[in-house]
Order: sequence, then C-alpha cells, then structure tokens
Amino acid sequence: MKVRNLEIFEIHATYCRVLANPQRLAILACLDKRELSVGELAEVLGAPLSTVSRHLSALKDKHLVVARKDGHKVFYSPADQRIVEACALIRRVLLDGMKKRGEIALEIKPDEIIVDD
Repeated sequence: MKVRNLEIFEIHATYCRVLANPQRLAILACLDKRELSVGELAEVLGAPLSTVSRHLSALKDKHLVVARKDGHKVFYSPADQRIVEACALIRRVLLDGMKKRGEIALEIKPDEIIVDD
C-alpha cells in the first residue's frame, strides 16, 4: 500500500481545524434547516454578532458556506450539503457511542438537537 499524494490529507486537516469549533458546527447544523442571517444565527446561538460574523467568515474562507445578499441583509447557507451531512453523521456516531456507554440519556435523538420553534 502506498499513499500517492499527502496534499489532500493536508487540505482535509485544514477543513477539520475550521470545523473543530462547537459554534461553527452549530452554525452548520442551523443552516441545514434554512438559510439564516448573521443576526438570526446570533439569536439562535445566544452569541454576539461579532462572534458569529467571525465564525461565518472562517467558514466562508474555506468555502463551507455561501452568502446571498438581499437588500441590507446577508443570508448564509451551506456551500455543499455533503459537509452538513458528514457533520451530522459524526454527531450520530458520537451520540450512539455515548448512549451505549450510558453517558447520555437514551431519548436524545440526533435529529432533535436543532429544532424550529
């Protein structure tokens, strides 16, 4: 067996570093439900606008989210649905493992972590 090109793994690690932040992961999970503005995300996350804006900038720099301007507001959505699906899959694996070990209640469902009011 031989690895032909390590560069793709370097790029992969860079993406993982960007995603290795709980608020950025929560932002992607929220954007999976619908496109949202910075203000809407700040409200949902209970975080300052400047913090959310900084996280969105990091995600946008790595082409993980895209922005759409509508008047004075900018709305964000996932650039590629597969990234959101990959993050959701990892959460499901984590929750399943935690449930098996008795670390969390069995009634927590991965699809109910982010809910619309």
